[in-house]
Amino acid sequence: MKDYVGKAADVRNRINLLLKEKGLSQNSVAGGDTPTQKRLNSQLSHGSNISLDTVLRVLDACPDVSADWLLRGVGEMYRATSPAVSASVTGANSVTGKNATVIGQQTAVLSETFVRDMLAEKDKQIQTLLQLMAK
Repeated sequence: MKDYVGKAADVRNRINLLLKEKGLSQNSVAGGDTPTQKRLNSQLSHGSNISLDTVLRVLDACPDVSADWLLRGVGEMYRATSPAVSASVTGANSVTGKNATVIGQQTAVLSETFVRDMLAEKDKQIQTLLQLMAK
């Protein structure tokens, strides 16, 4: 028989570790809802059973976190970003915590902006070549 009490305690510990690392309070995960905050406090600080609602709220508050890591302790805490984003930023895989999401989002925007600028420049070059050929 599996040790579900121990596994539940491990999930609780991972949630608390995650909230601490990201600087999130139970109230922020609860969205300011007092009954939800009280339930989170009971589950995370006083050993009550972790509910599905709590797990979903934590995952919603931390979309960059791996559900496998949170629930099973398998793999890395943070989900891998797309290969294009990771490859374009040196050391991006070593960034953790609340800044990882911001950096990933900014990198995606910068990459898209860069590609658009490059395409615009190429379009100008093509137009110049077409004008030269038309002469």
